[in-house]
Amino acid sequence: MIKKRWSIALGAVAAASLLLTACAPADDSGGGDNGGGTGPVTLTYWDFLDPSQDNPRSNALRDSIAAFEEANPDIKIDLSVVALGDMISRLPQSAAAGQAPDVFKMFTPQVPQMAAAGAYTPLPEAALGVDDWLRPADTLAGPDGQQVAVPYEYRTCALYYNQKILDEIGATQPTTYDEVVDVAAKAAAAGYTGFGTGFSDTDNSAIIATFFDCFMSQVDQDIWNDDGDADYAGEKANEFGDFLTKLRDANALGSSVVSDTYSSVTDGLANGTVAMAVLGTERIVTYAASNPDIKWADLPTASTGDQAGATLGWTMGIGAGSEKVDAAWKFIEFMTGTGAAELMASGGEVPTRSSSYDAPFFSTPEADTVNSIAEYVESNSEPHTYQDNWIAIATGLSQAGQALYLNGLSGSEFITAAQDAANK
Repeated sequence: MIKKRWSIALGAVAAASLLLTACAPADDSGGGDNGGGTGPVTLTYWDFLDPSQDNPRSNALRDSIAAFEEANPDIKIDLSVVALGDMISRLPQSAAAGQAPDVFKMFTPQVPQMAAAGAYTPLPEAALGVDDWLRPADTLAGPDGQQVAVPYEYRTCALYYNQKILDEIGATQPTTYDEVVDVAAKAAAAGYTGFGTGFSDTDNSAIIATFFDCFMSQVDQDIWNDDGDADYAGEKANEFGDFLTKLRDANALGSSVVSDTYSSVTDGLANGTVAMAVLGTERIVTYAASNPDIKWADLPTASTGDQAGATLGWTMGIGAGSEKVDAAWKFIEFMTGTGAAELMASGGEVPTRSSSYDAPFFSTPEADTVNSIAEYVESNSEPHTYQDNWIAIATGLSQAGQALYLNGLSGSEFITAAQDAANK
């Protein structure tokens, strides 16, 4: 069984402000028509990470904000920690009430949904002029096709495995999905969860939806039709369902798979109860520090397609109705550029602009891991356009996954059920 010790979902909003240590007169970059007056500017900012927590990514966020405030003493960042699920439900309401944050993070698949709900202010011309993104950014758009967000960090999917467990059962790192099933079955017979995933919808079905997204990219299967409806059922998608049914029939899924989440699976890997999982590359640095037995590799190959998953990650955008657009973009530009790149990399997050890698840090041995992740993301993932119903897609997968495990659905029945649920 996967043991749940903590969750990245932070629940209710908790404010955490970082105070200025010095204040200088405001300049036009934070003032003027979009800056909020002639005095110092305070930007409200929503982020899912809690900088009071002691982990690499939280530390990097805290230090990045402090570095921005030091470099821009006329702009103060008022940070509120908001879980992704809360953010998705609250942003449209806040925007309608004229109370949206000046800046917020949003996960790539949810950007079109938030744009359609009116949560964004269009990006300024300065933002649209940035042309050194490592991956195309024009997919981060609203229903009118106008770009509303920029990439903050990149990730894609990778296969994680516990080398100690594989050594114990006499297995090697699998390179195909059929081999994953074989190794997972052996690990399950030895008392481990052979392959960690989860069908819970409490965290927006993050683990099964992310895996599905990457698999569909691997086999070159579109998820939506031209009308924006879920339309992926067929031979290519069925292989994803068949993979899950083979794991189920081999008793290689966790006994609590119907309630397991992204965080419970990551915890299971960290504490040595899970042998393998497909997760985002953002966990690589954390695992290197917490459990050196955890290794990562390219995605396994399916019977068709290749190993290139979807390009995912957190993005940054400006909230609807913000009167501080210039200052907001100045903050976003700092957080996505060379100003914060080294700090981000120390937390395992992959900077999104090629100019960031000119910083001296990225030529040091300490940057080897994040450089390898960046190279993997660039060579083994592709960005694609999402429709504004990703939550429905994800929820359909979790509901069908529960039925697959509890009611014995076949792989094709799982895929059809997930698609039908998304379109209801």
